[in-house]
Amino acid sequence: MIASVAHFALGGVWFGLLFGKQYAAALGIADRPPQQPAPLFLIGPFVCSAVTIATTAFLLQSLHIGTYGDAMVLATLVAIGYLTPMTLNIAINPLFPRPFYYALINAPMFLIGSLVACAILVWMSQP
Repeated sequence: MIASVAHFALGGVWFGLLFGKQYAAALGIADRPPQQPAPLFLIGPFVCSAVTIATTAFLLQSLHIGTYGDAMVLATLVAIGYLTPMTLNIAINPLFPRPFYYALINAPMFLIGSLVACAILVWMSQP
């Protein structure tokens, strides 16, 4: 749960403060006035990241990964091998006017989020 909250907070900072304008441009909605996000757009990403983090926790345990170094390797593999390609795959459709730009904005957040989540998971598993 702590890792999911940390990931959610990172997403808020990333998409709200650091890259909000770029994210809107990647989605083709930069000309729209800012709106308060509906609950689905807050709860949905939290639940999705919680599932991803729970799966990563399962992998950490199944692979007997207990060191920060090995956890960072797994975090990077998950982010670059799964999360980034899936993000780009989802964005490659007519509703995303700039799919590569969208992936470029999202991929670093997923990498940092995965690294932070794995660090927290290893920290929580320490006796």
